[in-house]
Amino acid sequence: MTIKAREKQNVTKHLIYSIRLEGHLDQSWSEWLDGMAITSEENGQTQLTGVVIDQAALHGLLARIRDLNLRLISINCEGEMGEDK
Repeated sequence: MTIKAREKQNVTKHLIYSIRLEGHLDQSWSEWLDGMAITSEENGQTQLTGVVIDQAALHGLLARIRDLNLRLISINCEGEMGEDK
């Protein structure tokens, strides 16, 4: 494999994730959660939405959710940043 091919293979894609949690989370936690947008829903759940730069950042975000003792309901990758749906 050439160096250029290896570089193309290692390009990090910035992905948009939607993470659903049980319970409501105040907007003030957004910065601590890597700038994720926080939406409290009427059904008692919170949705976090935002760009995650790589798998390590996703795991770090999930660790912070764990540290807050929040129940994780779902994680969805909504697509690449800038990608039209």
